[in-house]
Amino acid sequence: MVKNKIILFLPHSSIKLPHIFKKHEKLLSDREIRFFNMSMTDLYTDKLFSSYRFCNIKSKVSRIVCDCEKFIDDSKECMSKFGLGVVYTKTHQGKKFINIDEKYKNKILNKFYFPVHKKLDKKTKNLNKKTIILVDCHSFSKDIVLDQKGDFPDICIGINEKYIDKNIIDFTTTYFQTKGYKTRINYPYVGAMIPDNIYDKNIKNFYTIMIEINRDLYLKNFKKNFDFYKLKKIIYNYLKKLRKIN
Repeated sequence: MVKNKIILFLPHSSIKLPHIFKKHEKLLSDREIRFFNMSMTDLYTDKLFSSYRFCNIKSKVSRIVCDCEKFIDDSKECMSKFGLGVVYTKTHQGKKFINIDEKYKNKILNKFYFPVHKKLDKKTKNLNKKTIILVDCHSFSKDIVLDQKGDFPDICIGINEKYIDKNIIDFTTTYFQTKGYKTRINYPYVGAMIPDNIYDKNIKNFYTIMIEINRDLYLKNFKKNFDFYKLKKIIYNYLKKLRKIN
């Protein structure tokens, strides 16, 4: 059986704040910055989705420093109006925490954004050889969801109509529902990561799907709860089955 190539993309799993960020003047206290960082990070997703069987691409720094899933051009990025573009300037509560200029932004992009996208492009370039399924790995908290209110699922399945297959959607939805989880498509978040070298191209054997895990399922007060390892096993089995889907 020909197996699909699974690539795990983990843009928001790191809490690391690099020196270039630390030395830059902040408008909030260290304690407030730490709370913001922990609130925004998809905590432990690198462990939830971790497996030596699958290629994974991770951002090395926190998303509050550089969000590798955002558009560089703020005019194209819907979250930039909240100060949450590729380089954040505001917290999820709307408080400005840092002043940036083009020089600072370019340093951040060159050091942390472009290397991640270069790796992503490299891993998705051999599309003529094998079907690639990119799994955009996330978690979400109801406390930081903007513009959406209530009825949050256990698992949000994000899709992009151009780069998805009905079999993958049906399998993903059914798999998690049979495990007892409530799922919703594109709620509270929409879409899935598309590499730069594929974006807006008519590619037939590339698919992308976002899996957003409700943090209440595996976290309490920013720490792993008793269900963490159960969920990790469920996700691992999902990825194994996804690898074989036609």
